Amino acid sequence: MNLSFDHLGLLSDTNAKNQDLADFFSGVLGLEISGNAGDGYAEVKAGAITIALHTGAMTDDFGAHGGTLLQFRSDDVRADIEEIRGRGGKVVLEPVDTDWGTASAYVAGPHGVLVELYKFN
Repeated sequence: MNLSFDHLGLLSDTNAKNQDLADFFSGVLGLEISGNAGDGYAEVKAGAITIALHTGAMTDDFGAHGGTLLQFRSDDVRADIEEIRGRGGKVVLEPVDTDWGTASAYVAGPHGVLVELYKFN
């Protein structure tokens, strides 16, 4: 078997929740969005990764959303957190130096999405 990661999909059960996610990624994190999340599908350009925002899936059996942690590398965690805070982002973990050698901070997004910004020290 030869599998390669293509993109990450976040599933929402309503168009309104899908739009909330798109607004967070574009308005708070400043990432580029293509498509129309309010109509059920959009894509977030996050460097080499694409985050697909879907309303539903090809099956209705995707269950309750338990939360998602998206981790983004940053050149300057503290400066990026201040920029995100200035856009109205909810910082839930201020920048901290971890025992495993990173500077990390968390930003809360809608509907169980948590974003970590990190940099290896």
